Amino acid sequence: MYVDTEILEPLVALFDDPDTVVTGLVNARLSSFGPDVVRSLQNRARREQDTALKATIETRARQLNEEFKITGFQEFINSTPAPLSLFEGGWFISSLFDWTLSRERYEALFYRCSEAYLSEGSDLRTGVENIRVLNHVFYHRLKFTLYDVQLKDPQYALLGEVLETHNGNPFALAFIYLMICQLAGLPVELLCFPGGFVPAYVENGEILFYINVYRKGELFPQDSLNQFLKGTGLQIDRRAFQRRDESAMLTLYLESLLYIHANRKDEEKSALIERALDCLGPERFLSIDAPE
Repeated sequence: MYVDTEILEPLVALFDDPDTVVTGLVNARLSSFGPDVVRSLQNRARREQDTALKATIETRARQLNEEFKITGFQEFINSTPAPLSLFEGGWFISSLFDWTLSRERYEALFYRCSEAYLSEGSDLRTGVENIRVLNHVFYHRLKFTLYDVQLKDPQYALLGEVLETHNGNPFALAFIYLMICQLAGLPVELLCFPGGFVPAYVENGEILFYINVYRKGELFPQDSLNQFLKGTGLQIDRRAFQRRDESAMLTLYLESLLYIHANRKDEEKSALIERALDCLGPERFLSIDAPE
């Protein structure tokens, strides 16, 4: 549903009014229309010939989108039983940072990937067999490829972008991989530790094997976990390990975004990520205490 032009235009005319009272009233009126007003402003900006006004409209749309998405994300967290849907959580996070991304586009990009596996999966296969099929589809057929291991470039971090290009950093690839696992009903949990995580395939409450999503889904048994941790370069007390359901990936992914933008000194995006993280509660996984 779009906001009628006859209602929207008088509000757009007031966007450059310096009076803070007017700005507050305009924002309140725009907010009253609900999230659909963002797309209405997006369409209005496309038609605008004046570059300065176009930029002003886009800025207002982006700001409104951020407020709607943070509110929606918090409601999603509060009202959804665990485990949280990675698909839904990923949508809120993706659209929070890309106000032009439509729900329809996000769905189409993801389902194009998930259907490639769902058409191959089978309840008659063992867990190992199904994960190997997923790995073949994900890394070889769909050609998801690891980029930016050092987490420096936002281009390889945003889910919408990675679903489009299939090139992503470790956390973005893991998020999409786990989205497919969750949709397909594959029983994958996360073994979290200070500084990272590893997906674990679980049956009857027991971990059968681990999945190294950074090495094309390589499977390894419990007794190889120390070797995996050694490869991360982290010295970790095994008592710090925590098993979490797959929705912990929401926190991990947001933490990775915070790392990227904090290192880039982008205070605005960092503050926005902190707000999204606050919706999930105080638990964090990637921070590592400095040695005493």
